[in-house]
Amino acid sequence: MGDDAVHEISQSNLLSLTNNHLMHINERGDILYFQNFGGGGVVVGLLFGPFGALANSSAINANTIKDVDLLNNKMAFNPIELFKRSVKKQHFEVVEGNEKAISLSPYIYITKTKDEQLLFSSALVVETDRGKKSGWIGRYMYQTAVQMTKSDIADGVNNEEYELLESALEIGFDELARLYLEDLKGNLSAEGTITLVSSLITPRANISIRGDLVPAKEGRVNIRLASGLFSLPQNTVKVVSTSRRRNNVVQRRDNTSQDQISSSQAGYNAPKDSAARRTFYRKEI
Repeated sequence: MGDDAVHEISQSNLLSLTNNHLMHINERGDILYFQNFGGGGVVVGLLFGPFGALANSSAINANTIKDVDLLNNKMAFNPIELFKRSVKKQHFEVVEGNEKAISLSPYIYITKTKDEQLLFSSALVVETDRGKKSGWIGRYMYQTAVQMTKSDIADGVNNEEYELLESALEIGFDELARLYLEDLKGNLSAEGTITLVSSLITPRANISIRGDLVPAKEGRVNIRLASGLFSLPQNTVKVVSTSRRRNNVVQRRDNTSQDQISSSQAGYNAPKDSAARRTFYRKEI
């Protein structure tokens, strides 16, 4: 793949995959809501084993359904139309009905954090050779600067809130289109590694996540994980440590001791082929 790659904007079947903490909040199924609050968390699971895990899962499912009932169809955004505007700004061709085209599936991802706060992200699933073993699936996500309470959305989005969200999401899709094209060209090589805490990536558990540090604009932190490439507002993350490569020498800066970072939280190193310079899709969108 390269600059001559052909693209198609569509809605991936992957967006239909939901579970007890990830559900749709619009009829088209391209605005997804994630929340994992409920039950006693990890402690209950450890104390009571499978029964505790089942209780947690049921409690999370009940809370998600309750939230979805409040938020359903409260935001009249069309991710495909927003992304089409962004694609035009990047001047790359989009076709229809070409089986060989790379599929670009935009969607909106809303995450609940503590204190009933909602984070809003523009997101993109990329698929090549859909339905074939040779296919590759990647995810890109841009957390906007907008944060609102659940009640702000549940009581209906007024004109001011709509314009604020639309502008933020469009900026997000603009940046996702740019990041994807840069990745396609191989221009997003890792500058090193970074370990951070993000309410978007781990909204309930205050867990340090380590991944590849990717070039970012001022005020942003871009991290590549096994689950996707995430662009985060710098003021929303806690950086635990960074290791930058300068002249093939790794220079490390720690904000806490290394033994506080679990090995299970480590990121992954992408293979060296052109497709994997971007990121692998894994688990859920």
